[in-house]
Amino acid sequence: MIDRIKTYELPGSTILQDFQIYEVKGGEIANKRYPHKTDRPHRHSYYEVCLFMNEAGKHEIDFNTYPILSNSVHFLSPGQVHRIFRDKDYHGYLIVFSSEFFPLGTSRQENPLFYFPFFNNPTMLPVLDLDGQAFDEILLLVRQMKKESDLEQQSTSEILRAYLQLLLLKCKRHYMWKFAEKQHIGTSYFAHVQQFNMLVEKKFMEHLLIQDYAEMMGISPAILNRAVKKIIGKTAAEIIVDRLILQAKRLLIYTDLSNKEIAFSLNYADPSYFTRTFKKKTGKSPSQFKKELNEKYQY
Repeated sequence: MIDRIKTYELPGSTILQDFQIYEVKGGEIANKRYPHKTDRPHRHSYYEVCLFMNEAGKHEIDFNTYPILSNSVHFLSPGQVHRIFRDKDYHGYLIVFSSEFFPLGTSRQENPLFYFPFFNNPTMLPVLDLDGQAFDEILLLVRQMKKESDLEQQSTSEILRAYLQLLLLKCKRHYMWKFAEKQHIGTSYFAHVQQFNMLVEKKFMEHLLIQDYAEMMGISPAILNRAVKKIIGKTAAEIIVDRLILQAKRLLIYTDLSNKEIAFSLNYADPSYFTRTFKKKTGKSPSQFKKELNEKYQY
């Protein structure tokens, strides 16, 4: 299989193997330590937080386009395909880190980054727009992180780890405030949906039934469906299918697999059923979708 989309790893350094921070001005990233060029859609094996200080471009994330607005933060998880289009007056910061770098805590066996609503969660918006005061608070933390990162002295990793945890918790608070009224973040419903999304992200290829997810969560299928419908506005089954379709889109555009091979790789026993499901969800056949996106990216 030819993979047309590159997956980039963190380059690391003598002290900071799993964390980097970059200040970016203008349309191109001039820092030699940056792990990759960004003129093509790509993905990472690590997490990325993009801090945008001014309105200067657009950001494509998994086939959705978001304008780059002043005082905004965008979040990327491993495996997400994205590309940033920067205007000449662009100014922002990029923070990249591995899941191993983030504090793991003492009681949770799962990756704690799954408990931030803007990570590892295709159903939630990966964008946080802030007012000036809130953004200035976040920006101050980021600049302190940049200063500490440039020092690369003893205890730098521990200090940056503490800063990163504080930064993400601050962003989570603002995110919850922004979406609480609309999506009841902080309720038991939202907690169920977070856990469900985490399980879907790990197990969507297995085509499990709603009953299977509910059993893993220790709740009834009715409660699970009610929570998902309340928070996301879709059924739990729709969320599972949506995740499969996202994976299909990635494979259609970024590999040379045929429609039939993609269907089988996603554990669809009947390729024609996969095609019907894809068209029902996107309004296009897999071949039509691939043709249009290939023309867009000039593959």
